[in-house]
Amino acid sequence: MGKKVHKPLDPVAGHLDAILDSIEDGVFIADRDGYALKANAAYEQLTGMAKAELIGKNVEELKREGLFNIAPITPEIVATGRPASSIQVTRDNRSMTIDGKPIRDPDGKVSLVVLYARDITLMARMRERISRQQELIETYQHQMDFFIREGGGITSFIAENSAMKRLMDLLRRVAATDAVALVLGETGVGKELFARMIHEASPRREKPFVKVDCASIPENLIESELFGYAPGAFTGAHPKGRVGFFEMAEGGTIFLDEIGEMPLPLQSKLLRVLQDRELTPVGSSKSRKTNVRVIAATNRNLEAEAKVGTFRSDLFFRLRVAVLEIPPLRDRPDDILPLARMFLQRFGSRYRKRTTLSLESERILAHYNWPGNVRELENLIEGLVITCDSGRIEADELPTAMRVTECPLASDAPRPTGPATLAPPPMAAPEPDWERPYKEVIAAFERDYLEGAIEHFGSVGEAAKRLGLDRTTIFRKLKKAAGE
Repeated sequence: MGKKVHKPLDPVAGHLDAILDSIEDGVFIADRDGYALKANAAYEQLTGMAKAELIGKNVEELKREGLFNIAPITPEIVATGRPASSIQVTRDNRSMTIDGKPIRDPDGKVSLVVLYARDITLMARMRERISRQQELIETYQHQMDFFIREGGGITSFIAENSAMKRLMDLLRRVAATDAVALVLGETGVGKELFARMIHEASPRREKPFVKVDCASIPENLIESELFGYAPGAFTGAHPKGRVGFFEMAEGGTIFLDEIGEMPLPLQSKLLRVLQDRELTPVGSSKSRKTNVRVIAATNRNLEAEAKVGTFRSDLFFRLRVAVLEIPPLRDRPDDILPLARMFLQRFGSRYRKRTTLSLESERILAHYNWPGNVRELENLIEGLVITCDSGRIEADELPTAMRVTECPLASDAPRPTGPATLAPPPMAAPEPDWERPYKEVIAAFERDYLEGAIEHFGSVGEAAKRLGLDRTTIFRKLKKAAGE
């Protein structure tokens, strides 16, 4: 009796649907005429259509039903015999990449087309989220860099001037609250530094600090930059919309620099945000709550502008809750040299150069008017540190205009020229202090005498010439008298 031969069954045929459903990408199989033969579970999920709705229908019919937003690639693959790709948007606004490949019969003709679909909506959302997170990371990094650069913020802020000390006390009290703050002052006085110090001293210090320069954003974009926009809000808008600076600063502080430049129509929308703590993205009808502390700054007279109508008076009064007005540097001369020395230390560390100021240089800096305020001083010191090779910045290394401007301030009287003025006018002898050692008395007298000579003659060089001394001798004696 012969052995019975069993013909093997195809183990795949009965499990084709289950195999297709195990694939994470969407799979759609059509014949050469474009009629759907198979679709897996992932394709159902991507398109929102059940297999029963797909199978047996032509791809052109599916397009008319809204499954695709552009012509399907199946006919193209059949016609060319080559793979093709496209991006399709489904009827529920999901984007997916389509990669199609031809399947040939034994004669080499395309008999089937297999489409592989991948959802890129999620990837786009992830990219948008990563982009926003990167922006926040950069914001935090700028904050850290700023306070490393500024030396620690409020605790190390230089304020020798009595008015500045009172202002720092006010800053601490304001920072402890959530009140809107308005920082006023001329260009270059350090309004941004004050805004950052308010944030760093506030309970919101761990949250973002977002700066918005109202003067640098085009008028037609500033609303969408501040409040964000909804998908398709305007031509060229990102299809997924975009969050604005207020949302980026959520829980933290938004600093509206140069708020006086904000267009009038937007001022009314900002007022509503301050009053209602709600914002509405451009192109959206839904408002959302916002939890952001607002600090504004300007070098303009908002009160005067509110009176003539170039700035909304209601917004001005809403901003004028806690006002910090920073005096110009010329009104606080006792801060000039401490600031200059701080900048010397900062830039000396940055450029690895140990640089000091000569006494004459310090005197000129202390008498200069500083129209550019602290920013001018900072930029000047940085340039001097870079260009100085000797380690000591002499007066002739300062800008000519600064030295010319300063000279008349050294003395109200004409500069002496004749031999009869080889020394400054005699100083009244003070009552002797018999408790002090002789050397201390002589050193103090010598210091006062030399400093008086420098002031009288207008410069160290001229004083050295008139007194018959070397410049280095004067510097050495002054240093010795100062105990250095």
